[in-house]
Amino acid sequence: MRWLVLVLLLLTTACSQDASELPLSDQHDLPPPKIQALGVTGFLLHWRGEGLLFDPFFSRPTLLGMLWMTPDTVEIDKRMPRATDVTMLLVGHAHFDHMLDVAWVARKHAPNAKVYGSSTAGHILRAELPAERLVNAEPKMARLLKTTDARTVAQPDGWFYSTRRSFRAMPIQSNHAPNATGIDLMGGNYDHDLTALPKAFWNWKEGQTTAWLVDVLDEQGRAIYRIHFQDSASDAPYGIPPDLGDHKGVDVEILPVASWSNVRDYPRALLKVTRPRLVILAHWEDFFGGDPDHPRILREQKDEPQMIQITRDNVPQGAVVVMPKPFSEIALPPAQVR
Repeated sequence: MRWLVLVLLLLTTACSQDASELPLSDQHDLPPPKIQALGVTGFLLHWRGEGLLFDPFFSRPTLLGMLWMTPDTVEIDKRMPRATDVTMLLVGHAHFDHMLDVAWVARKHAPNAKVYGSSTAGHILRAELPAERLVNAEPKMARLLKTTDARTVAQPDGWFYSTRRSFRAMPIQSNHAPNATGIDLMGGNYDHDLTALPKAFWNWKEGQTTAWLVDVLDEQGRAIYRIHFQDSASDAPYGIPPDLGDHKGVDVEILPVASWSNVRDYPRALLKVTRPRLVILAHWEDFFGGDPDHPRILREQKDEPQMIQITRDNVPQGAVVVMPKPFSEIALPPAQVR
């Protein structure tokens, strides 16, 4: 069985590695505008009295704990920053390290948020959240146009707007990198609502993986910042944002490091299109029972310095590349209105 292969792989892989040699950023109490890293692929952004949240995950089950998982509500409540202003909670795919904690966070810490994700994500979260708080993002997803010049193409009405219109978000068709086994061990979909959150990790089925394009808007509805959130390392051109024809470039690129070398031309192809002013490298630390205060390198990832170098070699001159520690803050670059 595929899940048994993954368990054996993880149990026999060398222990997680020390992260002291990585150029980690650890800033706090920065003035706005800023974005806060929550660990793994979780990020929190406040803007004009409204908040936006990506993939919050704090529970960090042990390897054996992955066989019977429940959200670690004590750890979530200890770690989750203020989020009562969050109205958009964006989910990239439905694996446990992106969604195990979403329902608890949405209920207790972000009670004003709607959760945007795939139909599979919605079917899983219906176990604990009412339908009116869940939005199936797939109908508005920018989809891959299968031509010789493969690219993603936006839908005519591809944006979701936040309650106070401080943000808008566009889902982008993407795919998920295989892990060290060379296959995607937790693929699949749900076509019905669940009555309880999955316990075994292999029942957190991936669903449709999406990247997200997020515009941070001013009072006139103009895009001040454009953020591209790549939820998983993906084969190009999956996840690459479409050309919207508005001449607004990507200001902030959030790139996961996990399994980056298992897909082709990543992140070079993506960075050639987005050409960001700031790159945030995420999903780099071990989340199998690891201590976020003393993070270690993800145990199946042994070439993170190479990913850092490739990223630096493929961004415009003057761009900043940051690998943040969990719960640290990253200053956004100077605003550019389009």
